[in-house]
Amino acid sequence: MIPSINRWLSSWPGIFLVTFVSLALFIPFWFLNDPGTFWHIRTGEWMIEHLQVLRSDPFSQSESTWVPTQWLAEILMAGTYRIGGFASIKIFTSLIIAGWISILAHRWFLAGMHPLLVWFLAGLVLKIGALHFLARPLLINYLGMTLLAFFILDFEKQRAKVSTLFWSFPLAVFWANCHGGYLAGISILGLAILIWTTQYLLSKGPISDFKNLLSLGAAGIFWLLAPCISPFGIGMYAEWLKIWFKLDLSSYIIEHSAPKLLDFYMLGAYAVFAAVTMFFFMSPKGGEYPGITSSIWAWFFLATKRARNAPIFISIAAVMFEEIWLDLVNSKKIREDWIIRQPTKPSQKMKAGLLLIVGGFIISSILGWHQVQLDPKKWPLDLIEPMQQMALEYGPDTKIYNELNDGGFLIFYSPKWKVFQDDRCEIHAFRDERNDGSWIPNIMNLEKNTPEQLLLELQTRGIKIAIVPKDSPLGKLLQATNQPLSMVFSGQTHAIWLLN
Repeated sequence: MIPSINRWLSSWPGIFLVTFVSLALFIPFWFLNDPGTFWHIRTGEWMIEHLQVLRSDPFSQSESTWVPTQWLAEILMAGTYRIGGFASIKIFTSLIIAGWISILAHRWFLAGMHPLLVWFLAGLVLKIGALHFLARPLLINYLGMTLLAFFILDFEKQRAKVSTLFWSFPLAVFWANCHGGYLAGISILGLAILIWTTQYLLSKGPISDFKNLLSLGAAGIFWLLAPCISPFGIGMYAEWLKIWFKLDLSSYIIEHSAPKLLDFYMLGAYAVFAAVTMFFFMSPKGGEYPGITSSIWAWFFLATKRARNAPIFISIAAVMFEEIWLDLVNSKKIREDWIIRQPTKPSQKMKAGLLLIVGGFIISSILGWHQVQLDPKKWPLDLIEPMQQMALEYGPDTKIYNELNDGGFLIFYSPKWKVFQDDRCEIHAFRDERNDGSWIPNIMNLEKNTPEQLLLELQTRGIKIAIVPKDSPLGKLLQATNQPLSMVFSGQTHAIWLLN
């Protein structure tokens, strides 16, 4: 019994099993606390039902054109939801995260790390990455950034060839059509190629000859073209650049704002950054990896400016743990009893066991044995039935009001209504011809500071129904007002009001 347990603890299947089961079973609401999950699923369902890719916004009052750059992931999310509801969404989310950390752990075990250290590092990486453990397409970035970072590292060690970038091109196309985080991948690959080319001109670095340089340049161009292999062509880049450079998301979305520099996950990021930097400057071999190290430095800086960049930083930085460990071993700074000279190889039975466990979870979600409930303190679940009844009574053309974070929930549970706003900021920030992207900040300012003016504007816009958090400024105003307004339904967190 003990040898069997040791085998699981000393190889990547053990990391996968604990991570997957822990996330799939013991975290009840975490993955589903983001409004984007709802509209991503509904967007995918629309495309499946209509057998075409969306070109305009069918869910809100914006009447805008739309480039749903995450269209492929949304179709996959909708298909997953149809398999077993939110339980299946949670299972596949857990599967992606467990797969990501297992790829890293596999390399650490092969490097001869002691299992205790591997489990500690896996916990550290998961803690930093947990900032974005949400059931959204952005999780594909964890896998993409890690695999690309391993290629950069292996190319600098001259154990990976340029051909790897060519045969993995279909994966690049898949990634680009799932999430705009592909731009982050392009950034670290482009930075590495620039550094390697400079080294080649100085007769240094991993590029062996001019032919190798041309092949690397061609591969880089291929990866640049990957987003263009999509229903939107070059429009993918245009939409990404609009989101990145024309929107000040930090003013109203927490994950886009600067982190608190003493947050626990940032303390872990500081430790990782310090380890990589010390390795680069203090180890004789550290300078052999400028391509990957420069990307780690760049994304650490970006992580201090925007909280959501921390998972990208750790995805890149974690690949260097292997080299730091090997350097310590070769310099004899590690006790011999902490070095695993013959890493444990996972048996076929262990791999088959993992497949059975994952398959069992999926089947249990299909049959309804494993179910996931939404957080009633986060979402107005008690409003679902009243909203759906009112949508039938008042018709789909009725104009409604809702706050930003409720938009995805309403899109999912009351699709006959067109929401007032939601967190698809690339659409709503530019409404009413606000080319500076200020529509959402302007509405949020009214919601927070002048609810009286907001109410007048809603009535002017012909808004008939308002779905409002009871503790919001507008909710409190509606409860205290003497105007002829009526509350149709009062739930635990929200209320439905008739304004006209």
